[in-house]
Amino acid sequence: MKWILDSCAFIDIAINAPTLTPQARQAFENPENLFYLSVASVWELGLKRSLGKLDFDVKSAVQLLSANGINMLDINLAVTLLVNELPYHHKDPFDRIIIASAKVHDMGVMTSDKIFNTYGIKTLHSKI
Repeated sequence: MKWILDSCAFIDIAINAPTLTPQARQAFENPENLFYLSVASVWELGLKRSLGKLDFDVKSAVQLLSANGINMLDINLAVTLLVNELPYHHKDPFDRIIIASAKVHDMGVMTSDKIFNTYGIKTLHSKI
């Protein structure tokens, strides 16, 4: 299965957070699963860091996780167009990009945000 990590799930995996659910940890360790991180998440985390809301070295984490099998996922025109058509259950523009990416690329989303479930995509809860 292909999974896209939302920003919080990415951080939890990067720091091996004790709050990561056993199901999320098992999925991440299963070699049959492919994991992706949207450039939107890198953008979001970089913005939060520059505003002083996050103390997390995004660049180093991305390099480390890329070396460990997490692929980067670009934002393409199909995703951008779909974001505009999604119902406004979720207002966060970065999460809307992740939702649209999951739909366009037929992926599930690893997240702790239950609003993702309202979009008809497969989700894997990431936090205990």
